[in-house]
Amino acid sequence: MPNSESKRSRWKKLLLIAALLITALLCVGYWYMIDCEGKWRGEPLEKQKGLDLSRIKNEMEEDVAYMQGLGPRNSMSEANYKQLRLCEEWIVRKWESQGYTVRGHSFTVNGRDYANLEIEFHGKTSPSEIIIVSAQYDTLPDSPGANNDGSGMAVLFQLSGLLKNFTGDRTLRLVAFVNEEDPFFGTEKMGSYQYAMRSYHKGEDIRFMLSLDSLGIYKDEPGTQRLPFPFSLFYPDRGNFLAFIGNLSSRKYMIETTRGFKKGSSFPIRAGVVPEWVKGAPWSDHQSFWKFGYPGIQVTDTGGFRSPYHTTREDTMEKLNFDAMSRIAIGMYTAVDELAGKRK
Repeated sequence: MPNSESKRSRWKKLLLIAALLITALLCVGYWYMIDCEGKWRGEPLEKQKGLDLSRIKNEMEEDVAYMQGLGPRNSMSEANYKQLRLCEEWIVRKWESQGYTVRGHSFTVNGRDYANLEIEFHGKTSPSEIIIVSAQYDTLPDSPGANNDGSGMAVLFQLSGLLKNFTGDRTLRLVAFVNEEDPFFGTEKMGSYQYAMRSYHKGEDIRFMLSLDSLGIYKDEPGTQRLPFPFSLFYPDRGNFLAFIGNLSSRKYMIETTRGFKKGSSFPIRAGVVPEWVKGAPWSDHQSFWKFGYPGIQVTDTGGFRSPYHTTREDTMEKLNFDAMSRIAIGMYTAVDELAGKRK
């Protein structure tokens, strides 16, 4: 009898220890993966006098309207490829009209020429440390791509306008990537893969990259946000927030980025870092940088987890919330300053 009691006592202790360990792991996992927003309190830039959000909104509407008007931009037909190259030329003109020198990173796939496009702000005290902010200018084969990713490109153009004469400690690059969408998605033919591979072989010290991908869909109704389990337990079911999604190694920069965003805008955001195999986590150009060991995150409205039009010909601009996008542009401006600007 005493032996039986002793065994039961040992089992109870083991079960208690196991329960405590599981609880501790869950708490650590929640802290590391979910509770990773940077903290900041104060009046955001968007509420300060002298900032013309209506101008920003109007300019973004014009940019998305132009890209939508081009129609599908990809390699699936000669007509679509022609539109892709017209969009490339337009991006160069846009940035040159803002006073920038545009560099092209050209490569060839299946006998066709493609180009990533970039402008650079040379760092003052740590120029070898590089921050990249990107969007893609190609679309899915049958989509005009107003949200995916005309919205990201529109915000990228606002950043280049707001950052005029910017000088930070680190070097900042704004990059328009090509070939993010099918049929090249997830392959070495993505523009971002070609770029990240080149940077890796050149030994470039890319500290962090941000991919702006689908930023325009926001809904307040319950059930408008659908995320896979277990993230559906921790994030809202209303699609009224901007999401910051990174891999586990990007947590430090996730905190810096979201803290910086809050300095510019009070637009609602949610952040999370997850293993790279989690569904949806690698669905943008940041995945290419992960493959070469560079940390990166996607900034998004969560795409297909929110919008039924995400990959279709119905991805058109009347569905976008340009008021929200103008506030997001300001938040991304202060986020970039946090990452590349003068560090305390």
